[in-house]
Amino acid sequence: MSEATIDETHAGLQKLYFVCLTRPARPLAELEEHLDSHKAYLSQLEGNGKLFAAGPLLGKGARYDGNGLIVFRAATLAEAQELADNDPFHVRGLRRYELFPWQVNEGSFEVRLLFSAGKFHLG
Repeated sequence: MSEATIDETHAGLQKLYFVCLTRPARPLAELEEHLDSHKAYLSQLEGNGKLFAAGPLLGKGARYDGNGLIVFRAATLAEAQELADNDPFHVRGLRRYELFPWQVNEGSFEVRLLFSAGKFHLG
């Protein structure tokens, strides 16, 4: 895959992210042993501004089947690959991943803060 760049033929935001589709390479029970280190790594990326979003993909009946999605904020494809390679699940060979450049042009995101209640709502 060559280096990803913005496709300027499309209007809109033109923001580049990197989508990582991750799938189990070993039985789910083996992944459970390393779930805490995986979550700690994602939390570290989130704190460093390198994680846009992450979470499990749900299969039939809206049940977790082992597949997941991570969206990285990275300047280059090489940086996104390094972020994916350093996930403890990938380091240990427990999961395999595919990486795709993703250009966001349309959509919306809302955050509602309720100061008096100390709560927030994401929409």
